[in-house]
Amino acid sequence: MESMRGFFILGLAVCTFLLYQAWQKDYGPQPSQQESTVEQGDVAVASNNTAVSSDNLITVETDLVSYRIEPNGGDIVYAELKQYNVELDKADNKVVLFDYRDRMYQAKSALLGQGAPDNQLPRASYSTEKESYTLAEGEDTLTVPLSWTNGAGVTFNKSFTFTRGQYLINMAYSIDNQSSNDRTYNFVAELARDQKPTGLEEKSSFGMKPFMGVAYSPEEQQYEKVDFEELEEEPIKTSRQGGWVGFLQHYFIAAWIPPQDQQINITSSVKPNKDTTIRFVQPTVSVPAGQAKTINADLYVGPKDLEQLEAAAPGLDKSLDLSWVWWIGLPLYKLMQFFHGFLANWGLAIILVTIVIKTLLYPLSAAQYRSMGNMRKLQPKMQRLKERYGDDKQRMQQEMMKMYKEEGANPFGGCLPMLLQFPIFIALYYVLFEAVELRHAPFFGWIQDLSVADPYFVLPLLMGGSMWLMQRLQPKSPTMDQMQQKIMSYLPVVFTVFMLFFPAGLVLYWLCNNLISVAQQQYVTKKVENAPDKPKKAIKKK
Repeated sequence: MESMRGFFILGLAVCTFLLYQAWQKDYGPQPSQQESTVEQGDVAVASNNTAVSSDNLITVETDLVSYRIEPNGGDIVYAELKQYNVELDKADNKVVLFDYRDRMYQAKSALLGQGAPDNQLPRASYSTEKESYTLAEGEDTLTVPLSWTNGAGVTFNKSFTFTRGQYLINMAYSIDNQSSNDRTYNFVAELARDQKPTGLEEKSSFGMKPFMGVAYSPEEQQYEKVDFEELEEEPIKTSRQGGWVGFLQHYFIAAWIPPQDQQINITSSVKPNKDTTIRFVQPTVSVPAGQAKTINADLYVGPKDLEQLEAAAPGLDKSLDLSWVWWIGLPLYKLMQFFHGFLANWGLAIILVTIVIKTLLYPLSAAQYRSMGNMRKLQPKMQRLKERYGDDKQRMQQEMMKMYKEEGANPFGGCLPMLLQFPIFIALYYVLFEAVELRHAPFFGWIQDLSVADPYFVLPLLMGGSMWLMQRLQPKSPTMDQMQQKIMSYLPVVFTVFMLFFPAGLVLYWLCNNLISVAQQQYVTKKVENAPDKPKKAIKKK
């Protein structure tokens, strides 16, 4: 039967996709080992990296993040995310983005110009009122002020403002020019990091290699990502109004965001030791003698939280990379968030999303099941045709098509709903891979992390059983030879083996999808079987 072939094609397509993802993980392009140099003429604050001492760092504690600021230059050199563990059951080991200890990943900001704090080495050493700051209970914001005077009548006040419940930081330079001369300055924002693995990629990669590299917003679009190998071969050099620049890794992002009404120049560079920088330079700011001006920029450092990313900058939400199926994945993701809002369980949210999908696709599925039911009623006639024309496949095919026409049956009626399942499956695959909310999200009992494989393989085995049941309910095709039937019989086993290594959330979706399909098929099939036979269509004589 053609619907059985459609089922096989769907399985083959999914298996091919999974094999491709596994191949990409093991054999896809890896970061190049070729050396690269900083392009001459680029502004490169990060190229002047010096060892960071933990003795004089300014500590900042908010409700979400622990930060440390280096007074020399006023850079954020450490950011520990309080709500995210590296491993599920180790609360004392939090995810660290910016770091200065055994690796280099920092958010740098600088002012360049005559007498500016970052115009020469060593960079200016800012003074501050306290060595540590804490966002107190009942307060919504916390401002950390830094100050430096160049000795020529110009005072530079650099401040960081943190907001409760937000990963977005506002950075501001207030320049008070009390000298007798006008001054001009350029603000530079940089993210600088090494190319070392984060240690988070292996925890839930299940066949897909997480992206780690640079992302930014080019002039003609809102989002583009570039891996380290591409960046070494072709550095970024562009300009645009507004936008953002950042570094991506699995589940997390750091990004500098300029005022969206300003024209900026974006460049990148890779040093011989592989330290990589992405930066933007804002337009020159003139500060007349006796006046003051303020320069602002925002810094996002945290998880790929869709709501906060959408609010931070246009296109920053695209860093939640749902690939070519984003047009399906994004609605699924938001629907899951909606259900989680009142269920407080991501597993139950996945089940409800599955029910919604199956309900929306029911008109097509019902047509598929009616076709299967009609084909089942025709099984005795098919068997007689096979007995009569079994040795003449061409004649048998002609007689079967004639019978389909007479009985009003459609052997191709089951293909479309099956093919529609493929992009939905892939979209949910990407959602489960990218959505930070699913990381370490429990379901029930033994499933404490929906983003990784079922530790006891219960869901994959149940999913395989549901696929076997679906096959048993489908009518056999008399035109399918023994080899094809054997391949079809092994398909549940093949899927079960693949699903052993895939996230529990994805297997949960596929299991629920199969069980609902079985229920729908039984309901429609009973209606078809109980319906009176349709009168045969008259065949016009020539």
